[in-house]
Amino acid sequence: MDPKTTADRAGNPLWLLVLRIAIGAGLAALLWEFATAGQLVTFNTDALPLHYGGAFAVHVATGVQLLAALLVWRLPGAGSPGGPRHDRLVMVVSLLAFLLGFGQAALGTYGPLQAHVPLAMLLVALVVWSAVLVWGRRNRRG
Repeated sequence: MDPKTTADRAGNPLWLLVLRIAIGAGLAALLWEFATAGQLVTFNTDALPLHYGGAFAVHVATGVQLLAALLVWRLPGAGSPGGPRHDRLVMVVSLLAFLLGFGQAALGTYGPLQAHVPLAMLLVALVVWSAVLVWGRRNRRG
């Protein structure tokens, strides 16, 4: 059998599990960011260090997500039931989320909030898209 077929690639779920955990952590960190941003909008400056710390959590989570997605895509036997094209899409979306997070955070620190907030929404959309891809019907076993 060809090792890149869906049946053969479904054998080792370790990196897929790591990917799912990283995406879940990223979603939790983004939820934290929205909660602390809401405090900042109401001029509660005590939330600024919490929001700043949450940004680091987003960077770490999307970094682990990218690494796990890359390994799911490239390691023999580590692929998802969705197949190699699906795994490549997850990796590309993860890469976009990771890179966008840094630009979005930089705009929050040094740039206009009119750009920071829409990019935050785009970042959330990318991480949610990742979640849909790895937990979606196409990526389930059986």
